[in-house]
Amino acid sequence: MTGILEHVVANDPALSVVGTSDEANLAREARRTRADVIVVAQKAPDERDSLASLLHSRPRLKVVTIVASGDSGALYELRPHRTVITEITTQSLSEAIRDPPGPRRRPRPRRTRRSGKTIAAI
Repeated sequence: MTGILEHVVANDPALSVVGTSDEANLAREARRTRADVIVVAQKAPDERDSLASLLHSRPRLKVVTIVASGDSGALYELRPHRTVITEITTQSLSEAIRDPPGPRRRPRPRRTRRSGKTIAAI
């Protein structure tokens, strides 16, 4: 997974990795890294369907899950909405992290501390 993520970040200057961890506590890692997006490896599709409390505690957070084989995943965000990523490629992962298809939200005010999206790989 980290190889795919490194390639995505290298090809998109609006993205940066702010942390990596083997920690199972996603809420703790989300607070520690203050990431906009958390990318999580999982063993099988739909393994992490209990992300609701994390997303409720951090409403602007996105969680991208990638199956260990690297060929599929899902995007979770508090809309509530889930977008299936049928094929993990550099482009599909970059689009999921930046701005997934679907209803558009009002633009959020930009933070002054960093530009683009920040990612934590768990």
